[in-house]
Amino acid sequence: MGSVPVARWRTLTLAALLVAVGRVASASAEPSDDRRALVMLRVLAYDNHLDQRIGDEVRIVVVYPVGDDGAAEGRRWTQAFANIRKLKVGGRPVVVTAHKFETAKLLGRALRELHAAALVACDGLARSIAVPELAAVTRANSVLSLSTRESDVVKGLAVGVIPGTARDEIVVNVDAAAAEGVKFDAGLLQLARKVEVVR
Repeated sequence: MGSVPVARWRTLTLAALLVAVGRVASASAEPSDDRRALVMLRVLAYDNHLDQRIGDEVRIVVVYPVGDDGAAEGRRWTQAFANIRKLKVGGRPVVVTAHKFETAKLLGRALRELHAAALVACDGLARSIAVPELAAVTRANSVLSLSTRESDVVKGLAVGVIPGTARDEIVVNVDAAAAEGVKFDAGLLQLARKVEVVR
């Protein structure tokens, strides 16, 4: 981030995150996927352990299930991130790829090969890979898991950007994030609502 001090950069990031969360929806419009994608990137920037989990690029894997609906979900999120493709996280460029998977084993192999920093779980993925299996894979590979469903976060994924009527909400499963090698800055945790995993 050049000569901008880390503390100042995080303050600016938090301000941008508050704006992004607050402007997601209106009474007459559908929630904005590209703004949710922006919030996900901002959340990722608040990982104090990010440098330990990435190389020269911040790689995000959009994971969708097989089938036409799954492919549409993959395209939806790829486009959402493409709309903000010039944004950097921690001074590094963001690279987003979309992949379909039927098994946790194949997903785990792909995450290792791609050196992924984060995973976005698309709608319908749980039909192919149950959330606890998905969480086991992200934890084994130190990959931050992101979803738009609070039930996924309760079941073991780390972060949800949850659609709301007037605004979206960030929910965080702190234990799940820690198991993925993520340690969120206090600024994010003050903004987010914390949930606990179902045992």
